[in-house]
Amino acid sequence: MIFNIEKHKALYVVFLAMLAATPPLSTDMYLAAIPQIAEGWNIGVDLANLTLVLWFLTFSICILIAGSLSDKYGRKPILIAGLLIFICASFFCAASQNIHQLILSRIFQGMGAAAPSAIVMAIIRDRFSGVERQQAIAYVMTIVAIAPMVAPLMGAFLLEWYSWRVIFLLQGSMVLLTLVIASSFSETLKEKLTTPLLHLVTRYRIHFSNREFMFASLGMGLLSLPFYGYLAFSPIYYISLFGLSEKLFGLFFGLNALSSMFGAYMATRIARRVGSKGAITWSICGCILAGSGLLLLAAQHYLFFLFFMALFAFSIGFSRPISAALILGLVQTDVGSASSFLIFYQFISGALCMAIVTYQWSHPVLVYSLLTLVTSLVVLLIWKMIEGQINSEH
Repeated sequence: MIFNIEKHKALYVVFLAMLAATPPLSTDMYLAAIPQIAEGWNIGVDLANLTLVLWFLTFSICILIAGSLSDKYGRKPILIAGLLIFICASFFCAASQNIHQLILSRIFQGMGAAAPSAIVMAIIRDRFSGVERQQAIAYVMTIVAIAPMVAPLMGAFLLEWYSWRVIFLLQGSMVLLTLVIASSFSETLKEKLTTPLLHLVTRYRIHFSNREFMFASLGMGLLSLPFYGYLAFSPIYYISLFGLSEKLFGLFFGLNALSSMFGAYMATRIARRVGSKGAITWSICGCILAGSGLLLLAAQHYLFFLFFMALFAFSIGFSRPISAALILGLVQTDVGSASSFLIFYQFISGALCMAIVTYQWSHPVLVYSLLTLVTSLVVLLIWKMIEGQINSEH
């Protein structure tokens, strides 16, 4: 291992953030290119959108597989394999001659992106404990939060001067750099599973029987519903309902991501004063306040929506590193699969929420506001039920 983890902790965390940023970079960077792809090949946008939909489907499934494989074979070999698949798939995306080749290449790209996303949290769990684990998660999330702000701007800039193919070339080149760095680090998993490969998937039953872990992860994970719902609902609200420009929408979207990043940055600092459990309680209360504000004022003016969604994003960013550290502290074995399950659950529940908020409701703002408020109240109830069972030292 080239870097000493104690002396170069910041560099190590930046490396983990580079890994965790692989999925958002591979989706957000090329979103603006979908209409151009459809027009260039004279196909419908719905067919071009399959490059995104099937990416998410493959990613969600493979993330469960990657986590379990990392528990058996180690973090590093699965990580290296995933990065190699992603790099090759990115270059194949750039070289695609028709939509079918691009869809297939994107499927493999989603497969490759699953490995770093699944393994980052497991590496943090392997390497850090207690407050250091919270800090590492917070720093990674803070850096990763920049991706949704920067990636669309990078994609738009490239499209202005180059073909959409350059976007995939850049993705492959960026992850190639990550691969070079990853190859220099040593394995973090100390004890590997001896479970036969064909029976590896059954290891998830260990987590299903861990009542504290399942209750905490499913409960706290509910906050992902309005968070991911915002991704689908925000263009409807700002552009369709209030008629704002795409540029102003992009600015507001970036401010929301900035609020989440700032929340993650402040998490461990405030947690030192009020404790991990107290910090989670306050963050959920912030979500409830945001949901109440949305319910009362979001339909009146878009600035109210902007303010209260920024508060919600800050509260989510604040709670995630602390709650994730506590939840992973409830797991003693199969940490890779546990980390994968957390991410898989967030993506699946988030996708469900996207479907709900984009339905043709007669009062869409009311529906989204109620979803945000009710979800936050339910999470607070669940948290209070399990708070006393969780050791805050995890």
